[in-house]
Amino acid sequence: MQSHHLLFTRNTPLTLLCWLGHCGLTVLGFIPRGLLWLCRALLHFLRDLLHGILRILRWLKRILLTPVKLHNLTSQAAYDTWQQAKGKGIPAHIGAVFKMLGLMFFSENGILVPFFKFAAPVICCAFLWSLISYGASLDYVISVDYLNTPLGYIENESDFTTAQQIVMKRLSYTEEEYEISFQRSFRLELSDQTETCLTATQLADRILQCANIQLCTGYGVYIDDEFFGTVGDITPIQAALSRQLSEYSTMLGGEYDDLRYAKEVRYEEGTFLAENLTDPKEIAKRFTETKNTFRTYTSREGDTVYSIANRYTTDAETLRELNEKLPDVPEPGTRVKVPVTTHFIPIIYKKTSDMTSFIDYDTVEVETMTLSIGTRKTLTNGVRGEKLNTVQVTYTDGAESERKVLRTQLKAEPVNEEIGVGIYEAKPSSTQTVLTGSGKFSWPLDGGRISDVFGGTRNHGGIDLAAPGGTNIYAADDGVVSVSRLSPSYGNYIIIDHADGTQTLYAHCSLLIAAVGQEVKRGQCIALVGTTGDSTGNHLHFEVRVDGMRFDPALFLRVNAGD
Repeated sequence: MQSHHLLFTRNTPLTLLCWLGHCGLTVLGFIPRGLLWLCRALLHFLRDLLHGILRILRWLKRILLTPVKLHNLTSQAAYDTWQQAKGKGIPAHIGAVFKMLGLMFFSENGILVPFFKFAAPVICCAFLWSLISYGASLDYVISVDYLNTPLGYIENESDFTTAQQIVMKRLSYTEEEYEISFQRSFRLELSDQTETCLTATQLADRILQCANIQLCTGYGVYIDDEFFGTVGDITPIQAALSRQLSEYSTMLGGEYDDLRYAKEVRYEEGTFLAENLTDPKEIAKRFTETKNTFRTYTSREGDTVYSIANRYTTDAETLRELNEKLPDVPEPGTRVKVPVTTHFIPIIYKKTSDMTSFIDYDTVEVETMTLSIGTRKTLTNGVRGEKLNTVQVTYTDGAESERKVLRTQLKAEPVNEEIGVGIYEAKPSSTQTVLTGSGKFSWPLDGGRISDVFGGTRNHGGIDLAAPGGTNIYAADDGVVSVSRLSPSYGNYIIIDHADGTQTLYAHCSLLIAAVGQEVKRGQCIALVGTTGDSTGNHLHFEVRVDGMRFDPALFLRVNAGD
């Protein structure tokens, strides 16, 4: 037993694999059985479904055929009754007829019984529906009784609530406190098309008349919802307001689109408290009051004395009189005193005009080989764009209060300002080499040093820049290669023609890269340093020619100059 146990322990992984294999075979053996069981279950389900459908069809057949069978039985019974009466004389035939009629009309399967079972409920429902439709088509009104006094008819109960609010609002226009009850009752009545329903305002008038308060009939005068009194005649108020607008129109010279009061003057006819009765001339005088004041305007970018005057419906001379030494174009932030005439009811008008405005340009940075690294220069000056705006300006009491652009027409696109950022890295190998020329031409080598200057005892026509053989030689500026060849003195050399009549020459090259007629850019590699021709070592002979005459290249080069 012990040895067997030790053997089993040493071979545990192998035993586990054998056990897993046995389980797998067992599972595989169950798969066909499972498929067979599934097919049997599906067949049983389909069989039961078919039996269920057949039972439903039989039940429907029985339901549908039963009335037919019963009617057939009734017809057969009637027929048998008639046959039995044959040969028995007229009384038997008459009895048979009555019996047949009884079977056809009064039996369980006759005509009248099914009729009363089914047709009678349908007829009752139709009658009920027609009764409801008739009632809904009638017009109704609500009769209102206030303190047991009939007031009239209204369409909705909410009209009484609105009338109550109107009454309370009218009572608030006096310092005296009034206690008023709003006890009321409603009755729904059929309308005979002769009753006129009261509005909420008319209902409020009748409530006040029943409240034992001293009242008067007239017009309540309102500005928007603010009450200013009751008048018997609104003509003086209307005339005064119309006259004021007419005078304002004359002052503007008729150059406006719309002229009106900023607030609505409203007249409400009805019953009001007698103590609120006011002289219409006093209200007219109050409504047309004006006040001359001054306001301080802070100028902004683009303002002129004329544009500021236009903002406040005045003229430039008036502004100059109020503000000493006011320039035509004030600095932004200048405080300008302007006249303003205010009205008790502000007057607004609109004016449409064409105005030119500018579109600011963007500033973009562009990397360029035409500038040495670390150098910035404006390549293209920015130009503002221009557009024509059709603007409608709203003025309130002469001062601009709103501006709305109606249409915009582009006249000129803005031109972006381009700032060149130098990426040309060619420079002398030593920072001690300082040239303070114009900078028209760039240093033509990446490194190098000046080994011989212009002029001297041997009348040197350029400058020599010593550098290792094979060093890149760059075009000092944009241009077109006019010469690219070998000569006994210059060796391999190139001449570039620039747009302003100047030329640059590059001599003693070991290899020429640019060809005749080729357009080259500043900083583009055109050749390699060498010692061809009349030369004693690797260097670049660099010349600058203006109209065919040689000039000192140092006058055109700017390197390590500190700016």
